[in-house]
Amino acid sequence: MTLRWTSEPVGEAIVDIVLSLNEQTLKLHDTETASASYSSVKPTLRNFDEIGRKIDEVEKEIQGLTGHPGRYLRSMVNAYRYFGRSLQGDDLPYAEYIANIQELPATLIPEETMAGHRDLVEKGLGELGYKGSLQEKAQSWLAETLIAPDKVVEVAQSMKDKGKEGTLKRVIELPEGDGLDYIKPIQGVFWSGYSKYTGNFRGNLTFNIDRPWTEPVLAQIMAHEGYPGHQAFYCRWDYLFQQGKLPIEASYYLINSPTNALFEGGPESALHFLGWDRDEEETEGITLQAKQHYKLARDWIDMQRMAMTNACYLFNEGKMNKEEAVAYMMDKGMLGPIEANNCYRFFSHPIQKTYYPSYYYGRWMVGKGYDSVAKDQRAEFFKILYDTPHTTNTFIDAVSDLSGSRFQPFEQVKTAAKDFVL
Repeated sequence: MTLRWTSEPVGEAIVDIVLSLNEQTLKLHDTETASASYSSVKPTLRNFDEIGRKIDEVEKEIQGLTGHPGRYLRSMVNAYRYFGRSLQGDDLPYAEYIANIQELPATLIPEETMAGHRDLVEKGLGELGYKGSLQEKAQSWLAETLIAPDKVVEVAQSMKDKGKEGTLKRVIELPEGDGLDYIKPIQGVFWSGYSKYTGNFRGNLTFNIDRPWTEPVLAQIMAHEGYPGHQAFYCRWDYLFQQGKLPIEASYYLINSPTNALFEGGPESALHFLGWDRDEEETEGITLQAKQHYKLARDWIDMQRMAMTNACYLFNEGKMNKEEAVAYMMDKGMLGPIEANNCYRFFSHPIQKTYYPSYYYGRWMVGKGYDSVAKDQRAEFFKILYDTPHTTNTFIDAVSDLSGSRFQPFEQVKTAAKDFVL
């Protein structure tokens, strides 16, 4: 039986809008934006005018919808409209698009926040015995943990079963039949890893071997793309929809919507959910030394992501050109030239430019949310994250209710763009 928050025509219309927006992004930019859809609804809206009229109809129908379903759907439908405007080239401020599409801030991450994270990286390198300047320590660590390009898939495969075992023990249940059919290498793309859900609880992973990979960083990204990251999310949602526990109005995943910070923030925190970076957790044969490396890798990725997110903001606000953005990422985030140029290709893309902030802000929203609740509340936290359709704002409120105190994940972000000097 299909779970519904609205009448049948409205629920089907919502999915039709999502899938029709996907058709437009494929036509315009050869980019899939509805990366999962679990119902039998097919797209019927042939152009932006038809999509806009359908959005108007749905908005009228959900205006009086109360409670969580009303909040969720009004945010989502507003995002459909703004995403459509972005696709059509409407010249609105970047921050306005991010606020309406993702319910996220768009500003500079302060230098003091970034400096604090560089200190965490340097401390972690020192605890592992590396000597010299931060640059020298980092170069030694990266060189010693480097994986040859032709071994990346083999190492990722070795992590897959451990990740799934930890997911089933400590995070969520998955249905019989869940699994990954292959893990493959790829070249020539701007992303690092990609999880493709193929349906019937199955998926595939692909890793970009143009960029360098170290074992500790690959462990983070493997958890992100596989278990308990994207594959676990996709599979769980499919199962819930089939069981009549996920409403048809939320039976899909759409790039550029207010759900993005959860969908990326959960995977960005996935290795932490497994406990592979915490000494007190008994985990799947992960040694204490490996946990130190995985904790350092998380701090390293966070340091890089801050520089990348600032570069994204500054470029899309017109305050930096390509060369300046790439140089900024290499300086502030210690990215190599391949990684910095790939990131530029990502956040300068006409679709991905309004998606990219979900990685950084999602990481802090979900990661801080998890750490804010007591250990005996983790099962309820995972129910909020994996089993309940949420936007950025409804998730923040749900974590506030669970923890018993006001949850403010973006408190550290200040409006500092006006003070920036290149």
